[in-house]
Amino acid sequence: MLNWQNKNGWRKFAVCLTALLILPIAIFSSKAMAPLFILLALALIALNVADKNRSFSLPKLPAIAFLFLLLWAAASSLWSFDFGTSSKLILPLTALFGLGVFVLREINYIPHSARAITEKLLIWGAAITIALLLFESVTGAWLTRTGRGLPWYEVINPQTGGINIEAFLRNGVVILTILMWPILSALTRQRHFLGAALFLVLTIYLVFRFSSTTALVAIIAGGIGIGLASSRRKLASLIVGSMFVILLLGAPFLVHQVTAGKNVQEIGQFSYDLKLPNSATSRLIIWQFAAQHIFEKPFFGWGMNMARKIPDSGEKYTLKVVTPTGKNIVLFRESYMPLHPHNAALQIWLELGAVGALIVAVFGWLFIRKLENMHTDPVIFGVVISILAFNFISFGAWQSWWIATQFLCLGLTLVTSRRNV
Repeated sequence: MLNWQNKNGWRKFAVCLTALLILPIAIFSSKAMAPLFILLALALIALNVADKNRSFSLPKLPAIAFLFLLLWAAASSLWSFDFGTSSKLILPLTALFGLGVFVLREINYIPHSARAITEKLLIWGAAITIALLLFESVTGAWLTRTGRGLPWYEVINPQTGGINIEAFLRNGVVILTILMWPILSALTRQRHFLGAALFLVLTIYLVFRFSSTTALVAIIAGGIGIGLASSRRKLASLIVGSMFVILLLGAPFLVHQVTAGKNVQEIGQFSYDLKLPNSATSRLIIWQFAAQHIFEKPFFGWGMNMARKIPDSGEKYTLKVVTPTGKNIVLFRESYMPLHPHNAALQIWLELGAVGALIVAVFGWLFIRKLENMHTDPVIFGVVISILAFNFISFGAWQSWWIATQFLCLGLTLVTSRRNV
């Protein structure tokens, strides 16, 4: 039984409970990651306040990094054309980033003895999640439909639209693929090789089953990163840090190089001929639109949270292609900028300009380089690389559930991968 006076014991309990719940909750409501993260942070804050031997503080480097970024984001609202929309994100983001930095700091005070139980609960949570996802895959997402009160049909039609049930579950698969690295590490370290192999096979099956191409990219990149870090940790941190800076600062130029001189229909035909999924085609068109507007205001950007408000962003196009048999078909109908660019680098450039991109590049480089000297297993590289892959290919930079997810995954990985030195 836990002693109320044992603050480290309660920190351990809060983290272990999070480890058990994160994946089962994620598959049914990825947006619940934000409340789960806030509850964990508030619990750790309460324990910090109750501990008279501790003072409330934040790590200097991350705190300074987020301070610079948020100050620039706040300043950008002054030249945006919708001050209310631009400025309303500043306080929530300040809270989320501040809590995230605090949680990662508090992880250091959780006893090393928490590693084994956290790993065990994370594995149990993953097993429950995989079982639920397999059930959903063979029953037409019965639990999701029933829980959300959705009709018993699924329409994924480019002309009539409809409900894509699998989209509700895909974010859960994303979080599963990020946390697969500490789970695999725990299983192999405990010599559960058959369990590790089964977990890996089932996870990859679910990635294909729910059509998450980005998750597959994240798995491959994360695996390569772990392999390199296992033997050449310093080189791994240098390569990952360099790739991060190059991709972040070069994103609009790379997109322009690939899509220059092509209209929407030409991009669509090009993607169709290469047999790329429709999601990839849509991303290319979104990225082209974002890059074009980045070059209109390259230094200061359009202002925080303005991606969906820039001119013509809501205008819809109908993508038509020619099949190998010569038949004209409609692939899909979409707007040029649905919600966000689905690429954090392009979103930062678009909204905060070159100045914002440079701030993120500098502090991102410093953080990644610190991985070299962290007393953790190489698995931390897999998690960081997987998170970066999703940032560069899939999600928006300011989505609260995604920011919370990144901090939760990093925190749990630090607990389970930390070495006893």
